[in-house]
Amino acid sequence: MQIFDRVGIETWLPDEVVQKFPRGGLGDIKLGSALIVNPGEMAVFVRGGEPMGTFNSGRHTLTTESIPFLTDLYERGLFGGQNVFTADVYFVKATDLTMKWGTSAPIVVEHLQRPPGASAIVGNGTYVIRITDPWRFLNAMDAFRDSVRQTQLKQRLDPMLAVIMQDKLSELATAKNLGPAQLQNFTKDLNDLLIGLLQNDFDAIGLSLVDFNIRMGLHPNSLDVVTNMGYGTSYVQRQQADAFVKAAENPGGGGMGEIGFGAMGMAAMQSMQQQQQQQQQMQPQQQQQAPAPGGGEVPSVMTPAQAAAIVQVTEADIMEAIEAGDLKARKIGSSYRISKANLDEFLGG
Repeated sequence: MQIFDRVGIETWLPDEVVQKFPRGGLGDIKLGSALIVNPGEMAVFVRGGEPMGTFNSGRHTLTTESIPFLTDLYERGLFGGQNVFTADVYFVKATDLTMKWGTSAPIVVEHLQRPPGASAIVGNGTYVIRITDPWRFLNAMDAFRDSVRQTQLKQRLDPMLAVIMQDKLSELATAKNLGPAQLQNFTKDLNDLLIGLLQNDFDAIGLSLVDFNIRMGLHPNSLDVVTNMGYGTSYVQRQQADAFVKAAENPGGGGMGEIGFGAMGMAAMQSMQQQQQQQQQMQPQQQQQAPAPGGGEVPSVMTPAQAAAIVQVTEADIMEAIEAGDLKARKIGSSYRISKANLDEFLGG
């Protein structure tokens, strides 16, 4: 095994984010060696799968007098007779990284207070990140490799960002009372708001979100997409039924006349009641087969709200099943995601 008396990275590929020293396996590092961490780099010493220490840019001398973890290794008798110690050193870029991003599938943004209840959003653009906690980053991105490049990082970040974006855009749409018209004109102001909303999720993987510039717009078939997921038509029917009930409860308030609650209104309400009864009778069969509302396919991964729409129960019922351990779900940040396979297993009993 080679013994090194200098630890550092000579060159980086243009899109390289992580380099391991030495490449290809373990290396013995001589006590008193120079550690060179160039500007824009950080170095993490790892031994036995545990972090030993992190170094910022500068020239460091690896001695027991200057490096606390080396003193610990020495006291534990882990130095060889040649005053060497074994460690992996991972150098990571500490400069801004510009990442391209685009939706591979529409993001469904919920805005239940504005019809049709949700919008299908597509978008593309760039965002800028910086590694701030290299140990957390290496673990979250499975980056303990000889080399990690931005294309590999993008493969892990893209689906993660899509899930987070769906949750945060829904939160933003609810908080700001945004409907399809407002979401169609996604502005820089909303990009700035999203930086704050997304930062906690990026902190969890050792990254800082420096800038966010994603252009968003409605999917060309947004209404069809969200209707097939349980929004749209069902939302409108519920609003109409609520209006009829309010008018019936207030006959002296002029509400009946305002919405035409005569013979046609009564017939419409009865029709809705009959549809509701039919849906209730069909519900057990639908829950067993888990069809997607509106005749579409069940998505491979869904939110609790989408799962609730599919099995025609409340979102609270789905969350209760998750928390009880009856329905398997993956928690990402503060949100849950449910696979179709787990939903089928849950419905199958």
